[in-house]
Amino acid sequence: MSRLIEIQHVQDIPANLTLKLGDVLLFRATGGWVQSDTEIIEILGHFLSGVLANNGELLFPAGAPDTVLFQAKKPGRATIDVVTGNPYRAPRTTTLDITVEL
Repeated sequence: MSRLIEIQHVQDIPANLTLKLGDVLLFRATGGWVQSDTEIIEILGHFLSGVLANNGELLFPAGAPDTVLFQAKKPGRATIDVVTGNPYRAPRTTTLDITVEL
């Protein structure tokens, strides 16, 4: 079974992560991309979190995305970058090496 792994503070994790095939990484971040080996890990997108109000209305804050998702697609090694902080003034890019196992 695949796992959803939420990482709220990317600076607090090791630079090397080992995932299982199908795992999804959820970062509380404003951006990100796959540096190498896009067939190993895929970016699912940059998202703006919202909520469903009691009246059925969808509510979203103004601003930059706050969530980035990556999925482990096949065994191997890849490198990703995750961007945190204010994307317009002081973005911080963290590079992570990912190993995907069966």
